[in-house]
Amino acid sequence: MQPSAISLAVFALSAGVDVAHAQETTQLPKVEVTGSHIPRIEAEPSAPTVVITRKEIQATGLSSVKEVLDTLVGSSQLQTGSNRTVSDMTGSYSYAAGGSAVSLRHLGPQATLVLLNSRRLSSFAMHDDPGMFTDLNTLPLDAVERIEVLRSGASAIYGSDAIAGVINIITRKNFRGATLRASQERSTNSSDFRTSTVGLTAGVGDWVEDRFNVMLNVELYRRSAVSWADVLNEVNPESTKYGFAVGSRSRWSNPGNINGVALAGCDPSALQGTTCTYDKYQRLEAQPASDRGSLFLTGRLAIQPGVEGFAEALYGRSKTMYILPDPAYDVETVIPWYDPSTGQLKLFRGRGLPAGHPLNFTGQDEAPLTYRFSDADSHILVESVAYRALAGLRGTERGYDWQSALGLTGSTVRYGARGAYSDSGFKSLIGDYNLANDPQFFNRGYHIGGGNSAEVLNTLFPKYTQTGHMKQAFVDGRVSGPMGTFRGRAIDVAVGFDFRHESLNLAASDNLVNGDIVGSGMAQTRGSRNFGSVFSEANVPLAEHLELQAAARVDKYQQFRANVSPKLGLRFEASRALLLRGHVESGFRAPNLVESSNTTLYSFDSPVSDPKRCDQATRLANDLATQAENPALTDAARAALVTRALVVQSLECAGSVPAIRNSNPGLQPEKSLGKTVGLVFSPSERFLVEADYWRIVRRNEIGSSSGQSLVNAEDTLAAGRVTRLPLLGDRSFTPAEQAAYGVTAGALSGINSQYENTTKTAAAGVDFGVRSRMPTGWGVVTTSLQASYLSDFYQYSTFRGGWGDNLAGRYGYPRWRAHLTTGLDTGGFQHALRLNFTGSTKLQGDFYDTGWSDQECLDSGWSLGDCRVRHSFTLDYALGYTGVQDLTISLSIRNLLNTRPPVDQRAFYELGGSAIPQNLADVYRRTVRVSLEYKFL
Repeated sequence: MQPSAISLAVFALSAGVDVAHAQETTQLPKVEVTGSHIPRIEAEPSAPTVVITRKEIQATGLSSVKEVLDTLVGSSQLQTGSNRTVSDMTGSYSYAAGGSAVSLRHLGPQATLVLLNSRRLSSFAMHDDPGMFTDLNTLPLDAVERIEVLRSGASAIYGSDAIAGVINIITRKNFRGATLRASQERSTNSSDFRTSTVGLTAGVGDWVEDRFNVMLNVELYRRSAVSWADVLNEVNPESTKYGFAVGSRSRWSNPGNINGVALAGCDPSALQGTTCTYDKYQRLEAQPASDRGSLFLTGRLAIQPGVEGFAEALYGRSKTMYILPDPAYDVETVIPWYDPSTGQLKLFRGRGLPAGHPLNFTGQDEAPLTYRFSDADSHILVESVAYRALAGLRGTERGYDWQSALGLTGSTVRYGARGAYSDSGFKSLIGDYNLANDPQFFNRGYHIGGGNSAEVLNTLFPKYTQTGHMKQAFVDGRVSGPMGTFRGRAIDVAVGFDFRHESLNLAASDNLVNGDIVGSGMAQTRGSRNFGSVFSEANVPLAEHLELQAAARVDKYQQFRANVSPKLGLRFEASRALLLRGHVESGFRAPNLVESSNTTLYSFDSPVSDPKRCDQATRLANDLATQAENPALTDAARAALVTRALVVQSLECAGSVPAIRNSNPGLQPEKSLGKTVGLVFSPSERFLVEADYWRIVRRNEIGSSSGQSLVNAEDTLAAGRVTRLPLLGDRSFTPAEQAAYGVTAGALSGINSQYENTTKTAAAGVDFGVRSRMPTGWGVVTTSLQASYLSDFYQYSTFRGGWGDNLAGRYGYPRWRAHLTTGLDTGGFQHALRLNFTGSTKLQGDFYDTGWSDQECLDSGWSLGDCRVRHSFTLDYALGYTGVQDLTISLSIRNLLNTRPPVDQRAFYELGGSAIPQNLADVYRRTVRVSLEYKFL
């Protein structure tokens, strides 16, 4: 059959070959495109797929799989909420710290299936309350040949999790020789930001001539640690103009203060008036350090004509270190947490120094000490291992392609932390905070100001750990080929199976289990299950240019009824230049082992704005800030007012609330219905345009009601779902302030919930793509445009009894994301220029998020422009040079024009507590990466 212009264009543009070569090819190769198990010549299926080639990856100048996938126009960058994206850059306080995931269509990492060479990988052995995901940090970028992104659901093909899309990472094939690649990236504004990679790839055997091939890839990655103290001067002043204390020093210091007067031993350079201060930014981390290494080995061997053996082994290690602020202590300190051994709430309260304490120069009991335990060595170290090993056979028999494999994949994560008080250690070394007028309080084993032994510090601030082990053993197989005819045309079919056993064990150290670590959460899960599937797929030629693609998969998990996921697609070549396509598919996600096994989670919901206290706290904070402007005040008095304003507003408007969540064996799988309809237009083999409308409705979504939604609905809930502390001894308001500002409810102390099938989501939009390849007198010019428009994003509200507001264009949901890349290959030089665009958003989320409406922003004295996150443009440039034999030199400049990102006042206010900047791109801005690749065999 004569290949269509569309097939020729897809082959030529994806492979980067000359069109003339594609036209001279008598038989285009059969390829298995992500989203189908049937190899085919026609490379454009009924579902839209984007291919990122190795050359395109190198032109981005990015150094990890996570960074590459984050550039997808359909990916989400939500920082909060149930569909948030996980990143090791920002996840220090998450159970999934150290892991990184990708999320398509804003539906969360659990709705995006990640494959390696068309097979599943194990989930990260920790969860993101309760989401589980494939960790991208342990995947080797240097071994990647291309990344295929299916921008629609595919549960009928791949099973659970493939609701929003599928990302298939394809490694290099038939590689021969050896190459060594090294690169380093630095910011031109803040040289502290550095990443370095080294990779070795070696391969032996030519598949065509020798009938075997083995490839080994080893890759190392390192990222530097950067504190905000190092880069605070680079922050855009516009992003912090509403902050109370940006850049200011903290009065919680070592050796500390009483009534704003420094204790003996304060460094003179730290004195502000009579107050000893501390640079809080030195332990506020902008970028955590990370070290990673991976080994990937793959091989294939011809056993006999038509039969080959294949095997793969992946082993990756990742270590991420998070430096945390050391504990700040004063008489207003109140820390609630749950004791897992009893299920009861515990409460830590700060006390002052007794009258007889040698450092108490006031002579009064409960003298108000403000102190920082700067010897706590607060940090989190996350070490993870991911692995997969498989072996199998594949071949061709009588026109049928077949393959089968068995393997083992898994993950191990160790989360180790230090810096929180031991409840028993505090009581033995400092004193029982529940006892008033303890004459020996802070005068036992721990010494204020330093000089404490390692034994004392290890008792007061012990290490505590969470460990996770995830394993999955599998065997799979499939056969594809012609099966009969319809109206004289062959019907291609594929059938197969996939059987798996998985187990998950999350355990905690004894001091967490016994509730001894003040203010810490804990997760425990132990579960295992068997599950399996059978699937079938058929391509039926209804007419000469009309093809029906049908698929169905039956998945059976223990505890759940069998789930059937069908799919129907149509592919119509209206002409050699125009393809019309569309499909409808039912998707599903089985509850993971955290959600459905024996799990109890003690954690914290944040940020939570207390509707009964936030407005009062904001008014109090504003009044305190106004008082601090009095020129008659001392520096110490001014600093105390500003600091208190910051703390009060942070606690009541963006606080952290202890939460208990339990698993639910009665959960049902999430279900979805996805639809796409689109076209591909290719008037010539050098030019292709595609556009696809998509819509996904997901129901039976698994989660727990957010802390914010429960607090908002507190008065309608059963007793015990939301708990509060008494007003007596309130952490934020004095009795006089309670009366003056109308405070009638105590501070939030706890939230209790269970994983449930809670709600549903509907999302829709349009994807656009343009690709071209044009020979010119200067060389070959390539152009690629990828754009995504989000038209609708609705979340169902049980409180409202209907859909919430359309979130498209609201906070975290930009309507537009696009990038335009133009490349020029001339002689030994390869140039690429890439324009990136993200649309603007309002600061407000859903209908209940009225505190961030335009009117509320204006009422708070903000400008209308600050009540939005404006659109952004950045320009990247890449240069490659291959004019020296066996050597490739690459230069990549991200953000060539050194453009600042748009200001996000909400992130600064909510996540940064009006004191900590939140946008790293604002301080590193332009980055330059230099890469060298040498082929020495």
